[in-house]
Amino acid sequence: MQENNIESIGEPLYLDNANQTLIIEKPNYKESEQRLFVNKSLYFDKVSKEVWEYKIGGYAVLDKYLKSHKGEEIDYEYFQKIIKSLHKSLNIEALISKIKLC
Repeated sequence: MQENNIESIGEPLYLDNANQTLIIEKPNYKESEQRLFVNKSLYFDKVSKEVWEYKIGGYAVLDKYLKSHKGEEIDYEYFQKIIKSLHKSLNIEALISKIKLC
């Protein structure tokens, strides 16, 4: 995992600027585009497959969060922080795995 421009990771964008709803509907991850849609228009950009699949306690963090808040307005700044935290966690885990133990 690389540290490529952390600021733009998880940036909230709209596919359709005429439809700027914040309501969480059904999560839809498009791996080829690295886009995580929360409804038909709002998506979070540059979400890697590793971040989308990141699990804690057996649950995929992003999917679990979105499904548990379905029908609510998303706090996109908070959600972007979650995406960035998972990205940074993966980078730290990669560094830890390189440590040679005696």
